[in-house]
Amino acid sequence: MKIFQIFSELEDLNDQNYRFHLAKPAGDGELPANVIARSKDEWLGWQVYKDRGNGERFPSPVKYIFSFAQINGNEFIFGGIFEILDRNGTEYKVSYTNKYENLIGRGILTFEGDNKRGTIFRPSYILNNSRITEVYKTAYKGEKFPGIENVNHRYKDLKLIYDNKLEDWKSILSNIKGIYLLTDTLTGKHYVGSAKGIDSIYGRWSNYIYGFDGGNKELIELRKEKGIEYFKENFKFSILETMGMGVTNDNIEIKESLWKEKLMTRKFGYNSN
Repeated sequence: MKIFQIFSELEDLNDQNYRFHLAKPAGDGELPANVIARSKDEWLGWQVYKDRGNGERFPSPVKYIFSFAQINGNEFIFGGIFEILDRNGTEYKVSYTNKYENLIGRGILTFEGDNKRGTIFRPSYILNNSRITEVYKTAYKGEKFPGIENVNHRYKDLKLIYDNKLEDWKSILSNIKGIYLLTDTLTGKHYVGSAKGIDSIYGRWSNYIYGFDGGNKELIELRKEKGIEYFKENFKFSILETMGMGVTNDNIEIKESLWKEKLMTRKFGYNSN
């Protein structure tokens, strides 16, 4: 459906008053849609950056930012409409308006324009090259489970999934044993671990999400030295190999040891045994 079929009361939606902001992942790979689900204040911070290299992102007399956050590919979720209150400093001063706040985290815009890299657009371009393809019944709370081979998620992304108890993640990861990999994205060091207890990978990872070091010797030392913020900012989670629930613990430990040898995590990573 056309954008005006949902946002029908925006009579002042024109190139003079508005700009569309289609936010895409920053250098650290943060999925913008997750920011909306995690914190309204944090998402507001994505709107304040002023310089885009060739001038202001939202030059005067633009008064409103119509924001969307990439959820995948060419799909963006509605993040609210912001009013620019002041543009005199190094950053914009902006605030949420109450316009269509009930659609935040629910309205999905599909972008069909040629400019795939851009993030700031005039309304006239978006209106001619985009459409609203879905409106969720409830606000987005985190990414749908992407498949075992595509799990390669930052701590903050998984924390959102665990906090919101997303059932698709829990039902799948609670019913497979396997070998997982933690990656320190700052140093490149790895930790190889195995999941063979209650709730399997899902249960084992909860120890890192809420306890950070998972009870592992080298990671405990890292936490003492660097603090928990280091884990929040720098660790990613992925799965190396999955096994059925009937596989014995001895066989899982053999596989775990093999992965440690392959990746040399005893010598260059965080595995101590």
